[in-house]
Order: sequence, then C-alpha cells, then structure tokens
Amino acid sequence: MNLFEGLDKAVEEIGKAESVRLVSHLDADGISAAAIALSSLTRAGKHVHLSIRRQLTPEVVEKLKEEETDIFLFTDLGSGYIELLEDLQKETGSMIIVCDHHIPSKENPPEIIHINPVLENRSEDEISGAGVAYLLAEKLDPRNKDLIFLAIVGAIGDIQDENWKMKGLNKEIVEKAVKAGYIKKEKGIRLFGRMNRPVHKALEYSTNPFIPGVSGDESAAIQFLSSLGIELKNEEGWKTLNDLSEEETKKLASAIICERIREKETSPAEIFGEIYSIDINGDSLDAREMATSLNACGRMEQSSTGILSILGARSFEDVNCIVSGYRRMITKYIKWIKKNNPQETDHAFYINAGDQIHENFIGTITTICEKSSILDGNKVIFGLANTEDGKVKVSARSPDEVVEKGLSLKEMMDTLTKKYDSQGGGHAAAAGAFIPRGKEKEFISACEKYLEDKLK
Repeated sequence: MNLFEGLDKAVEEIGKAESVRLVSHLDADGISAAAIALSSLTRAGKHVHLSIRRQLTPEVVEKLKEEETDIFLFTDLGSGYIELLEDLQKETGSMIIVCDHHIPSKENPPEIIHINPVLENRSEDEISGAGVAYLLAEKLDPRNKDLIFLAIVGAIGDIQDENWKMKGLNKEIVEKAVKAGYIKKEKGIRLFGRMNRPVHKALEYSTNPFIPGVSGDESAAIQFLSSLGIELKNEEGWKTLNDLSEEETKKLASAIICERIREKETSPAEIFGEIYSIDINGDSLDAREMATSLNACGRMEQSSTGILSILGARSFEDVNCIVSGYRRMITKYIKWIKKNNPQETDHAFYINAGDQIHENFIGTITTICEKSSILDGNKVIFGLANTEDGKVKVSARSPDEVVEKGLSLKEMMDTLTKKYDSQGGGHAAAAGAFIPRGKEKEFISACEKYLEDKLK
C-alpha cells in the first residue's frame, strides 16, 4: 500500500464512520497533527475523542481496548508499535489508521491503514507527522487546505528544517502554502525568537550560527549591538529582531559574517535561512516560535490549550503563560546538570537524573545539551528520568557526525530494550525508550558496549 493508496482507503473508511478515537504524540509535531485531524474530522461531522500521549505503550493500548469507536486514528505515533496495533485491531474489530513518519517496527498488516512516507521509500525526515495528517485532511476535503500551516509548524517542531531550509515533501508543502497565501516566507538571519525575544538575548542564545565572542555571553551581545549603533530599546520596550529596520538588519548580518570570518568559522556567510510568518486571528506569528510554544504546552501537560490556540479558539496569551513556566523549568534543569556533572565516557554522556528532571522534559533537556555547549565533547547524550509509573524514560540524542559513522539510535534502543520487553522509538539521531527502575547501571553498561562495537 503506497502513500496515496493509503490516503484513499482512509478517506473511504472515515466517510463511513460516525466516531473516531484520535491519539497523538505530545511534542509540537504531534500536537500540530492532532489539531489538523481534530479540525478536519469535526468539520466532517464526526464525533472525535482526542488524547495526547508520551508514547504508545501496552498499558495505553489496554485502556483503548475498553473503548467503543469506529476508527482508531494515530497521528505522529504508531508506526513503531505495529504489533500493539495489530492486537488492538483484533480485540476491538475497529478500523485502525496510522498517520506517521517514523520507521515501522515491522511489515504492515493489511488490517491497518498505514500512511507513512517510509513505505514509499522516502526519508522519514522529509515530512512530519503533522504533514502526513495534513495530506489526509486535504484528501478528506479540499477546504481543509487552510490547515496547511500546521504541517509546517510540525516539521519545524521535529527539526526537519536543517539549517532553516525545508526539503522533500516539506518543501512542496511550503511552496503550496505560500502560493495559497497561508504563510509568508522570507529570507532572514537564523536567530530564534525574532518576534518575542530581545535582540541581545537572541544573539546570546545563538549556537547555530555560532557568533564568536558573542554566543553565550549576554554582556558581549549587548556590547556587540552598541558598537553597531543599534539601540536595545524602543518606546515599547526591548527591541526584537522583528523591530529592527532594514538598515539595522543588514548592518547586523554583515557584522555577524565579519566576526565569523575573523574567527575562521566554517561557511561564515551561511547565517541566513527561511522564515515563515503565519496570521492567526489578526496576529502575525513566527512558525518557529509557534512550534516552541506547542512543545511547551505538551511538556507542561497543557496540550488542549495549545491546540485551541493554534485553531484560533483561544488567545495566545494563555500559551505565553505556559511558555514562561516551561522556560523556568528548563532553566532549573540546566542548572542542575551544570551542578551535577553527568557521567562521561569515551563515546557518550549519561544524565542519570532520577526524580530531578521530569519525564516530560528529559527529551527536551537532552536535545538542548546536544545542540549547545553545555556538554562539550561531540558525543552521544543519554538522559534518564524516573516516570510516574515506576519505570525510567531514556532519551538519546546524537550529533550528525556520529550518525554519519553508521549509528542509529532507534536501532540501538530497539536492540538494548528487548530484554526488558520494551521497544525503542524515534529516529537515527534522536530516539527514546523505557527501562525498568533499578536497571540504569546495567543499561548504561550495555550502551557503552554497543557504542564501542559500533564506533570502533
């Protein structure tokens, strides 16, 4: 069953159904996918029950078996758990549809409608779960094309815009959204927070592109702007990147390039990328900031607020309050890591956090550590945090250089967790799994042996 055949069959089954049980992932991609599916199904007159989950576990599936529904629809999760979904289908007799982009755990059975680019011999990183959900929504009713911006937000949330540029199916979706007028695409400096972060803070936090002598140093960032004659404030308060005039923006870009040339940075002029603006209820929002906000809502267990906000049913002020709390938690956890040096080996860092970092945050924290200089060593990073149900959540992140050597973290998690009757999920550079409490040292030792064998 190829991608488009899967869409046709899914539309046919949805047309016959009255009720749909929707289950999606809690990250920005999953929430975007859920919003697309919820909106399109509701417009089609279906009764929809939605829940957001960290992972599809046997416990989650057992609870789903108790529910009566015509269709179970999984967005941005499911491909890695085909065995569980087969069991769910046999027990309930309900139709199962999966809209995902992760690598399938096994060959797809005919009883499950599986819409996934991997089944089309495409890359899992050229379209997100939200992108696949959008393809289904558009096929269901062309009027759902107004949801296309969420496919872009989901792709950004899943870090599929390498160096701020889309590829593959994502690129096609962006071009379609721009042509239809649902987003505005511009070329700009690759600094995050252009609409809501003071310029000097955007410079301080910039790691890609790295700005020698400025990145990581707030006072240096302030001095850098002052030397260019760029005022830090205007009448409304701190100036953001979006507040800069065209002349100031050009001056800033030139100065960043000069600093990178002076320090012999690789590709010093590659500081520009694609910037996407989206209008919701009259407000112009940045797609990257929107993705960060949705991720915050998911991690703070406020997914419903994020979904209602991006669909225009609630104010983004509610989301901003959640984001503020999210940032405070991130700051707290990063301080803990800096104070409690993680275990370092030849190939990896291990953040064995226990109860010190919430399970909803360990993946985000591990990503931040891999993308920044908090743990300097260009190594794989593993984060381990206790879960509320007595297990340990493992989140693993790898630099591109290590992945290029042939390491797939998804394969690694799958291999090492089989003995615990568990299963890994994710991608080559980012994956996760669950292990029993008390097996942390044993698992770390197994990771070390695996890495030594794979990277020797």
